Amino acid sequence: MRRGGAWPTLAAFLLGLAWALGIPVVHGLGEPFGNWQPDEVSHVLTVRWWAGHLSLPPYNADYAVSVHPPLYHALGALVWRVGGALAVRVFSAVLGAATVWFTFRAARALYGAGVASLAAWLVALVPMRVSLSGGISNENLAALAATAVLALLAEELRGRRRLGGLVLWCMAGVASKLTCLGLLPAVVLALAWRFGPQRAARAAVALGLVTAATLTGWFWGNAQRCGDALCKGAADRLWDGVQPGFPHYQATRGFSPLRYLFSIAAFGWRSFWGTFDGLQKHLPMPVFLLLLGGQLTTFWGARRRGGRVRQAWLLAASVLFLTTAVIYTLFNWRHYSPQGRYFYVILAPFGAITGYGYLALWPPVWRTRAAQGLVAALGGLNLWCLWHYLPAR
Repeated sequence: MRRGGAWPTLAAFLLGLAWALGIPVVHGLGEPFGNWQPDEVSHVLTVRWWAGHLSLPPYNADYAVSVHPPLYHALGALVWRVGGALAVRVFSAVLGAATVWFTFRAARALYGAGVASLAAWLVALVPMRVSLSGGISNENLAALAATAVLALLAEELRGRRRLGGLVLWCMAGVASKLTCLGLLPAVVLALAWRFGPQRAARAAVALGLVTAATLTGWFWGNAQRCGDALCKGAADRLWDGVQPGFPHYQATRGFSPLRYLFSIAAFGWRSFWGTFDGLQKHLPMPVFLLLLGGQLTTFWGARRRGGRVRQAWLLAASVLFLTTAVIYTLFNWRHYSPQGRYFYVILAPFGAITGYGYLALWPPVWRTRAAQGLVAALGGLNLWCLWHYLPAR
């Protein structure tokens, strides 16, 4: 691993490990920290079921997260047999660190080593991502798979042969969470933009066949336990009374469709950066406003168009973002529970575009110090989060 990616990867692992060790380990229902990390108790129960039965659990409130494809839980079950829940948390921290490393690879292929190092640090130091990487959640594997796909795609677009890796990581993504389905059209459209329809068609066939093979067994299992391939009816019945959506908010609070969409977008963005303790504690509003202003400013810095390689990759990133946003919006329209972790599948574009745009705002002679200052500020924010939000023992 090049040194520019090694340090943020190591920092991501150590911070994730601090969260993993700092929150009391969850073993089952009724424990006070069961939902400190979003849905962690349900993930624990599902992983434990897989460790004991090697099959899908029954779908109910205890195993609610088993509505997702089972790869994370199946892999977590192997780790569970070695060291229980804490070992699975450490496994998640490793996945989080690997996500940072693939962010570095993606940005290096597109923007060079200087931007890549800052991009990796940015992803490493998103406080909520760090916190979640210390918990048991399929988001960690979904984020890693999507980031790996985007890294290998960037290298493929530059002329290196990465189709086998693209197919395998796409498989890992869709076998972890359906928000990764957007990877398939993203890869195909980017290859078509860069190389033309023939190469894109070969990729589409390979991705389609592997995805069908990956999900067929899960679809069949869902049909047996829920009555439909996605368990959507069972999921809606489970959450309708607990997390009502737009019709409820319209009737009780007078929300218009536009106001409701703004609410799920705003809260989703806030929780992308940091909401803790069962999504009850948020980073201070001045911090959010500073992050928002900085993010919008970096978009201005990144406005310049790049060459065909970069355009193809940004097309893929846009497709993945839009498909994820559609899934996110449809779910939250029915069940209000806006959480920015859905968008951790676009961590690589987030890091690369933000890093590139931030550095572009500074004269060349100041860029190194400007990057160091930003990393120091975000590092301090993460240390403050550990001190302020970790529960007292």
